[in-house]
Amino acid sequence: MADTHPVAPVTVTVTTTMPRTTQNAARLDRNLQALAAGLAQSLEKAHIVAYPADPSETTPHANGSELALVVDIGTLQTGNAWTRELVGFGTGKSHLQSHVKLYDERGTQLTDLMDFTVKADSGSMPGVIVSAWNPIGFGIHSARAITKEALSDGHEDADRTAQTIVKEMVKYYRANGWLPPEDAGSD
Repeated sequence: MADTHPVAPVTVTVTTTMPRTTQNAARLDRNLQALAAGLAQSLEKAHIVAYPADPSETTPHANGSELALVVDIGTLQTGNAWTRELVGFGTGKSHLQSHVKLYDERGTQLTDLMDFTVKADSGSMPGVIVSAWNPIGFGIHSARAITKEALSDGHEDADRTAQTIVKEMVKYYRANGWLPPEDAGSD
């Protein structure tokens, strides 16, 4: 059943229930920031008015004028790009799992509009060991893996998570008539 309320701006809040350690603090902070900013930008590109929530603001809260998208990072495993490239087939894979809820704050009580979990990872590709008989290939793959690890901004899984969340939001918005149908632009 479609929501009869008119569409409202979306505040994006990214939190974590993960314990912060000295090993994961920097990567966790990068992923929190990248997910909040990237998600707001991606939603805007999909014609959904969104912005990162003010850190001082408690979100979600009743009697507001917006929708609140709350993303809670529950699992973050960094993996190892060198191992992924060398061995492959899922070895050294990174993982990011987030619980996502969309709340309607426009009322005396919060209304839960969407509730889902997103799992993102670096994938499972064959590594260089498949072609270990070729020392030149081994050297090229090793150099590529080291370069990839050095140039990584450390939030590729956050980008994948944002893409999945935007797809779900667009489906929800279209189902509620808040966005035109996909084929409306092709007329």
